[in-house]
Amino acid sequence: MSDLLADVVRLTTSSTSVDAALDRVVKRLLTHADWVIADRLEEPDLIVRVAAHGTDGPLRLPEGSAARRSSAGSVGLLPSLLQAPHRMLLLEASTLRELASSDDPHSARQAAGALSLGANQVLVLGLVSRDVLLGVLSLGRATAFADDDLAELADVAAHVGLCLDVARVLAVQRAVATAMQTSLLPPVPAVEGLRLAARYSPASPGLEVGGDWYDAFRTDAGLVVVVGDASGHDIAAAARMADLRNLLRAYAVDRDETPAALVSRLDRSAAVLGLDATATCVLARLRELADSQWSMSWTSAGHPPPVLLRDGRAAFLETVPDLMLGVEASTPRTDHELELGPGDAVVFYSDGLVEVRGTSLQERLEVLRTHVEEYGGGGPEVLAERLLAGLAGTSTDDIALLVLEIATPATP
Repeated sequence: MSDLLADVVRLTTSSTSVDAALDRVVKRLLTHADWVIADRLEEPDLIVRVAAHGTDGPLRLPEGSAARRSSAGSVGLLPSLLQAPHRMLLLEASTLRELASSDDPHSARQAAGALSLGANQVLVLGLVSRDVLLGVLSLGRATAFADDDLAELADVAAHVGLCLDVARVLAVQRAVATAMQTSLLPPVPAVEGLRLAARYSPASPGLEVGGDWYDAFRTDAGLVVVVGDASGHDIAAAARMADLRNLLRAYAVDRDETPAALVSRLDRSAAVLGLDATATCVLARLRELADSQWSMSWTSAGHPPPVLLRDGRAAFLETVPDLMLGVEASTPRTDHELELGPGDAVVFYSDGLVEVRGTSLQERLEVLRTHVEEYGGGGPEVLAERLLAGLAGTSTDDIALLVLEIATPATP
């Protein structure tokens, strides 16, 4: 690998964005040209000027040359570049002068700009990946490019094109994940007498949703809250999670039944439909009683126990957890009951908050419990933020978190 290509690889892999990488590459290429310009193509058929530098600093280009425009693939030099072997054009001064006086205003402006910068040769390199043109590098020199330079610069263009393609794929992935997050991790509802807060932290950078989820929604039979964890933390896990979450929502609205009955029906349906989704979850239904009291019934399908905060003391709602979802649809499930009063808070979470490889689970659970005691007095929003700040940093798994608190009635 040449020194130039090695430097370009380093610059593109250490940059924080595509545009920053292109700007750094342009400056590095000034060892092989008097000036370099980088343009990036965007859908639908737009061209964006990213960087333009000469040996004396940033270029001052003719007005309008950096503007975004439509029909990028059918005007100017791009049509010729798309047809050129290896997506490379080497334009001599005579060719530039002909283009500068042509009827195509885009080609004329591009060629005139190159001549005004003192170029006697311009090398136009297409940044291509999988036969798609993603950008253009334009290099100008007062002297001729050597054959060795052309071969080396072609390798650079091939690498930069691949980098642009990877960035494009990641952008699509982020857009899909963000859309899934918006639809599958909704804002919690406003419920009179309750205070709610929810958070989600993805395991993978750039992936906004995985297999864990939280949900809270009102039904005729009361408020339903759930935190679940479908196996995996990728797009496939998100799809499995979506199947379970949507079925669960439909069943909870369909009829008034206990959390255990609801989860049992979900398990049977998942088996019949062949969803092939194993998951844990804790599901609770809350009903308002008299005098600001609430009843909470819940069931756990192999899920970590919720944390109850009462009178400044935190304790786990320890029960014998039932079998996780997707293992045996006919397994019996158990309901648990608890009455909650003003100031009581319950923390539901997925195992990513407390399970860290190489660390004792009991130690992590104790850290969770003490954090709930320390920060629970600030309300659900503060507590949710503090729990993520204190526990999520070392996690390699998705984290879903939901905190509810019984509001204290206002004093007349």
